[in-house]
This record gives sequence, C-alpha cells and structure tokens, in this order.
Amino acid sequence: MDFLGIGSPEIILVLLLAFVIFGPKRIVEMSRNAGRVLRSLSKDAAAMQRQLEDDLSTDKMDKHPEA
Repeated sequence: MDFLGIGSPEIILVLLLAFVIFGPKRIVEMSRNAGRVLRSLSKDAAAMQRQLEDDLSTDKMDKHPEA
C-alpha cells in the first residue's frame, strides 16, 4: 500500500507516535474535527462548482441567445 509516497510501515509509525504524544481521547477528538473540516470543504467546493457552472451557462446564453 502506498499513500502519497508513504508506505504502510511509515503510516503505522506516525499513527503510533500520534497515539503516544496525544493520547487516545485527543486522537478521537482530532479525527472528528478533521472529518468536520473535510466535510465542510467538500460542501464549499461543490457549492463553488455549482456557482461556476451556473455563471458559465448564463454567460453562454448571453452571448448566444436562441431566439
């Protein structure tokens, strides 16, 4: 398994270090917050894409009106 150029042993090592440094309660809290941030970013990106598509379709209609 290769994730962003990092192999499985490296990922396991980073997770173990995070567990030792932050503890199990803090790891869960950080993971939950990261999930919320990613969900928010995903929603914002989708909204921006819809707005861009709407703007482009409106621009096309303005330039090429079908009468």
